[in-house]
Formats: sequence, structure tokens, C-alpha cells
Amino acid sequence: MNAAALKALSNALRSHGVDKPVVVVDLDLLDANCVVANRVADAGLARRLVAKSLPCLPLLDFIRERISTSGLMTFSEPMLQALLTVEPDTDHLIGKPLPVSTAARLLTTNPDAARRVQWLIDKPVRLGEYLALASDRQTSLRLSLELDIGLHRGGMNSQNVAKLAQQIAAHPYGQLAGVMGYEAHLAKLPGILRNRAARASADAFNTAVAALPRDEDGLCLNTGGSLTFQSYLAEGSANEVAFGSVLVKPGDFDHATTQAFDPAAFIATPVLKVMPGNALPGLEFLPRHKTDIAIFGGHFLAQPAYPAAFSYSAVFGRSSNQEVWTGPRSADVSPGDIALLRPDQSEAVLNQFGTILAVRGGQVVGEWPCLPN
Repeated sequence: MNAAALKALSNALRSHGVDKPVVVVDLDLLDANCVVANRVADAGLARRLVAKSLPCLPLLDFIRERISTSGLMTFSEPMLQALLTVEPDTDHLIGKPLPVSTAARLLTTNPDAARRVQWLIDKPVRLGEYLALASDRQTSLRLSLELDIGLHRGGMNSQNVAKLAQQIAAHPYGQLAGVMGYEAHLAKLPGILRNRAARASADAFNTAVAALPRDEDGLCLNTGGSLTFQSYLAEGSANEVAFGSVLVKPGDFDHATTQAFDPAAFIATPVLKVMPGNALPGLEFLPRHKTDIAIFGGHFLAQPAYPAAFSYSAVFGRSSNQEVWTGPRSADVSPGDIALLRPDQSEAVLNQFGTILAVRGGQVVGEWPCLPN
């Protein structure tokens, strides 16, 4: 968004009556981002939305009306519980290994989770725990194997896949659902290392897929993320890519691979105080040609975007109460104006305040409840 568009959004939110911090999503920009995602993702690959990055059911619905998806990647018990309750058919690939006690609770409250959830297994010990749970419940559990394909944040080496897949197949209540390999490191490495790491990652994923039983049809072979999903083709070993954050494009997702996407989410919060020429504590005798503003709340995982040319105060430091920003003396800003920040990430930020304001055509068109973290 350019400065004029940010000012127009701020004015619209003030007219709407925003009087506390809230997340805002611009549906026009989100719409355009969905068009880009459909264009750059290989049409032969399934697309799975990452729910933690888009933690609001109306937001997910808006996107799913525009992007055909195979299901959601879900990361927490509260969010999975909420989604299992309201959506009877959505397939969930768990994005991180959950303690087996969490799975036991979810199966107690939602027995249908056995059919709809792919539980992520990162090591032999966890596999044993989940197979024991399946035996105890006499319920078949869908188990997907987490692969370490270069990120080195846990998961199993591709060389161990065949053994664990055989162990699942031999168990009366074990069902191999697929594999998941995350490779967020690829987009962050310098060019001199990136090509080599990409080849190693692809080799590891291919080796793991080749080790899966040949008689297993319909396996979920998931990889990718918001910075890398564009690089996969249906001719490869993966049949599904995952992404989410790029559709609202927080600051951490500014990258060469995402230049076609626009930031679509903001934190909005009222300006409480405007202090032109504000003196520095202890240095009141020095003239100061700056304006300080104090906003409602603060210490958000976000960067100031509006009013233009304002940034966090190096004098007052970060604050969760009345965070101070510093900008030009000539700034046109008044108490009650709405300050805007661009989130660094969408995960744990979009649902921070419980509600998302949906904006289209410069007007608030909906107040959407968020999912729990």
C-alpha cells in the first residue's frame, strides 16, 4: 500500500469507530494475492493452507473460495478442536509432532479425528506411542512421517523411512498417510549455498518417497512453504505444497520469490497523544524538531507503517502500554487518528486481538472472529 492508500485506510477505520488495537485485512489485496498464488503454483499439485498463518475461519473460507485446497495444516490442539467441531470433512495434516496425550484428548472429544487427521511422527519413540494409543482405542490412526530434508529442526532421516513405514503397515491399527518435509532454510540461505542445499533437500525428499510402500495409493507427499511453494512441479516427488503467510504477506515474507504479492494485513490502533517538539527526558533545555506520538498498546510483532515517516522511539524504547513513535515535526496527525503497523508474521499476530476487521473498497465489511492459537 502506498502512503495515500494507508491514509485512506486509517481514515476509514477512524470513521468505523476503532478505539483499540485490532487486525485489519484488505480483501481487495487478498483477492489479488489469491490470483497470484493460483498462477504461480503448479496446477498439478494440491495446495494445503497453513491454518496458524491464517487463523480465522471466515478468512480461510474467503481464500478457499478462490484457491482449491486439499485441506489444512494445523498446529495446535485448541485450533484443531475448533476446526474439527465446525467443519465435518476438512483433512488436517498436523504441522508439528503433538504429544500423544494431546491426540488422546482430541480423539475423546472428536472420535472422527481418526478419519480426518494425519498425525505427524518425527521419531521411532513417538511412533511407538501413537501405535500404542491406536491399540488402546482399537482405532486406526493416520500417521505421516516428518522428514528432515535439510532444515535440521527434527524429523527423521530419509534412510529410516522404509523401516518406520513397514512398522506402521505391520500394525493392525496403523495407517501410513504420507510424509511431510519442510525446507524453510532454502529461501534464507545466501546464493552460494542455496543451490547446493536445494539439491540436497530434493534428494532427501525423493529418497524418502522412493522408500514408501509401492502398494500405498493416495499418500500425502507434502513439502514447501510460503517462500518456496512456487518452485515445485507436479513431475517431482511431491504431490502437495503448503503455504499461508504469503497470502497476507507480513514483513518476514518480503523475498525475491514473493514480489508479486502485496501486504494485505495490518495492525490498527488509535493514536492517544501527539507531542510536537517533545523534550527528551533530562535534556529539556535542548530544542527538538521531532514529533512523538503515543499509541494504544504496543510491543507488537510489527513495524510502523502509518503515519508516514514514523518509527519506534529510540529514547522511550519499546512498550506494551503506550508505545512512543517518533516522526517529523511537521507531521499531520491528531489524537484519535488510527496508526497502522505491518506485522512481521501472521502466525500468532492475526488472531492476537480476537477479531479481524475485513475491509473492501475502503470500507469495513465484516468483523471476523479468530480461531484460538
